[in-house]
Amino acid sequence: MATQTLGVAKVIDEGSLSAFQIRVVVLCALIAFAEGFDAQSAGFVAPTLARVWSLSPNMLGLFFSLGLVGLMLGALFIAPLADKFGRRPLLLACLVGFGLGSIGMAESSSIEVLYTFRFLTGLGIGAAMPNVIALTSEYVPRRIRSFMVVLMFNGFILGSITAGLTAARLAVSIGYEPVFLIGGIVPLVLSVIMFFLLPESIHFLASQEGRQDKVAALMRRINASLPAGARFTLGESRASRMSVKALFRDGRAGRTILLWILVFCSLLVLFLLTNWLPTQIRSLGVALGIAILMGALLQLGGMVGIVQGWMIDKWGPAKTLTMAYLIAAFAIAGLAFAGNSVPLLALTVFCAGFGIIGGQTAANPVASMAYPTEIRSTGVGWFLGVGRLGSIVGPALAGHLITIGWSSKEIFLLATIPALIAAAAAFALSKHEKAITEQR
Repeated sequence: MATQTLGVAKVIDEGSLSAFQIRVVVLCALIAFAEGFDAQSAGFVAPTLARVWSLSPNMLGLFFSLGLVGLMLGALFIAPLADKFGRRPLLLACLVGFGLGSIGMAESSSIEVLYTFRFLTGLGIGAAMPNVIALTSEYVPRRIRSFMVVLMFNGFILGSITAGLTAARLAVSIGYEPVFLIGGIVPLVLSVIMFFLLPESIHFLASQEGRQDKVAALMRRINASLPAGARFTLGESRASRMSVKALFRDGRAGRTILLWILVFCSLLVLFLLTNWLPTQIRSLGVALGIAILMGALLQLGGMVGIVQGWMIDKWGPAKTLTMAYLIAAFAIAGLAFAGNSVPLLALTVFCAGFGIIGGQTAANPVASMAYPTEIRSTGVGWFLGVGRLGSIVGPALAGHLITIGWSSKEIFLLATIPALIAAAAAFALSKHEKAITEQR
């Protein structure tokens, strides 16, 4: 009797969502939660950190930027290693890495040590982020892929919100150290849990020689009715593994450039807001606790942006992302004129979060869908890595502008420009939409 050969992507795409696949999404969301807590905690404790260490705006901007440089380098140069060694071992190493980095920040005895551990924390988070996106993408059916990746990535936003609520309670009354300690303990505990529960990517295993037994075992956890003895193939070439040049081959150049423009502008605005919003709102005379909670409200708006994943699956990425970044631009412009009115600040901050954080979260699965399995971590890693250039520019630029006397109103108005550029890049993606949505 001939051995039946089945395509991994075809089985997953045509099947229903199993309990095992849901478990993978939940595990990835837990990793994203730890990433979100550690990535955004610095912005929430910034007012306390500046007071304790007597940091000028430029010095605080350097602290932010070092973490973001780590995020960029991790995404560009460490995340793509998963295309060679696997998603699972890299994610385990990253959890340990940024967990220890966060504990190091809490225990720092000098500003130089604090800066160093912030960089190392960012390095681990930057390498992990593309791979939770890739792993989720590879385990869920294409028809609901955007929604499921956005749903998973809301773990990152929930972690950010938790960091804000934790900082509002602890940083005000005790100091920044407990916030960083929690940010270190959580990923270390998760690394133990993931060691026992997190599976390797089926797509990655199918691309390797001699891994058929593991592929078959995982496929039957997804669909127990698959025929016994079946072989599973990926149906993709291994020739371009880890090649950055491959992101520009086979008609991918246009979508790659547009995605890079979009993410550069998106993360410039996002990290300008997440790092400086509490400090800038505090400078308007708003109480410290309320200023920190405004930062959490920004993340809550992004969490509501989960609907954008559903919209991408129904209407496509171009329309959805264009709408998101236009909302962000108008909300940030409104933020510039809200003054110290807490109700107006709350409304505009929430809408800005829906647009800019929700838009970025929705853009992540688009980047994942734009590339085949063999270069997926490379594609998503470089997408986020280029975005990290923007995330470095945003906070650093804001710190410099504050130092030379720019007002909060002027900085927020300036931030509307990259939001509009991101909207334009999203609109231009309509020419590449078919190629993106049909990519497995």
